[in-house]
Amino acid sequence: MSRVLRFSTFFFLLGMLVIITGGLKTYPSFQSAGKEEVRAVFLHDSMFGAEKEEAVSKMKNILSRYTEIGINNILCFYDLSRKPREYDFLEALLEKAHLHGIKVHPILHPGYRVRLEGEIKQHPEWLIRGTKGEIYSHLNLANPDARDYALRQIAKILDYDVDGINQDYIRLPIGQRFSYDEDTCNAFKKEFGQSPLDVVHDSGEIIWCEWIKWNAAQITTFVRETKALIKKSGKNIPLSVDVFPDLESAKVEIAQDWGKWVQEGIVDILYPMIYTNNLDLFRKYVKDAVYITNGKCPVYPTIACISSHNKNTPEGVVRSVEISREEGAEGVGFFSGYSLTDEFINKLKSTVFIGY
Repeated sequence: MSRVLRFSTFFFLLGMLVIITGGLKTYPSFQSAGKEEVRAVFLHDSMFGAEKEEAVSKMKNILSRYTEIGINNILCFYDLSRKPREYDFLEALLEKAHLHGIKVHPILHPGYRVRLEGEIKQHPEWLIRGTKGEIYSHLNLANPDARDYALRQIAKILDYDVDGINQDYIRLPIGQRFSYDEDTCNAFKKEFGQSPLDVVHDSGEIIWCEWIKWNAAQITTFVRETKALIKKSGKNIPLSVDVFPDLESAKVEIAQDWGKWVQEGIVDILYPMIYTNNLDLFRKYVKDAVYITNGKCPVYPTIACISSHNKNTPEGVVRSVEISREEGAEGVGFFSGYSLTDEFINKLKSTVFIGY
């Protein structure tokens, strides 16, 4: 065969390949580096019914669908204060997920709204108070007893064969809603000589700035205590945290200094919640998180299919996975099980998660 004919044959076959595949687009995977790419989904326990047979059936269907796109981790919102079911929900989920080779990380949210009942009702001093004494239904994580209560909830979860612990709402409420109860103000005053009530709110005064940093330090203390509790349990499982993607804003607005947590080594996995359709911003925050962690812990950007912040498209979700890979993330998370519908799953299966 002549050289001209060989080249003609090659380019003809190449052209046919382009036509058949719709182009030469490839979808690089982190797995090519010899490591398993983490693919996580955030689930809510409310997705499953109170009846065991119905709930288990739903679990089987969802987990089977997830295996089609290589989902290997589930982070499940688990409300310990929910009215007891007729069966052990977490035990059932662990059993079914492990049969599919999927790890389960129960999510606890210490900074979220709490029900004013039971032990919390007996201890109103654990709750955040405003500057005028008004009470908010959030635990004041600057209060050692409130932190102890939250840690006891985590200890209950550690009795199960869980694959990790995840902390969501590991922060104070949005808008610098620090607590101005007497004990908290006195604890701050003991260190700095002034009560936060003595300075103008959000004034930029030195004491106000220290008050912001002091509150962030209290949340860091709780993260540190959570990590110590897991270690004390004897379980070799990771602590993952869901965080606001902009570190500097998070430190000031919600007392969430996740950069310090990473540097100190008290968290094992970072899930920055990058809920946006703006792909340029998505890339920026993935890049920032990877840079800040600097290899100290893996970064799994959390992509919202539908959230209170955005309504994504299957194409947008696919591109977000690609960007995460391009910027060095070692996996991704999807928020949430409610909105990761067949439309999104089918698109992922035919593109970035092909082959499952």
